[in-house]
Amino acid sequence: MQPDQDFYIADKALVIYFQLYEITPYVFGFPMFPISVYAIKDIINEDGPLGRMAENN
Repeated sequence: MQPDQDFYIADKALVIYFQLYEITPYVFGFPMFPISVYAIKDIINEDGPLGRMAENN
C-alpha cells in the first residue's frame, strides 16, 4: 500500500482499492478490500467522517 492509496467510504466501511494491473491481472477487475469502521474505531479520528459513521445511533 502507498501513502496515496486509492480509497472511498461507503456503507460504514473504508474501501481500499487498487487500479487494474496494479496487483492482479485485468480479468480480476479492481481488487477492493472493505474494512468495517467498527473494526478500526480505535484508530480513527472521532471528529472525522469515519468517526461519525462508527457511532451507534
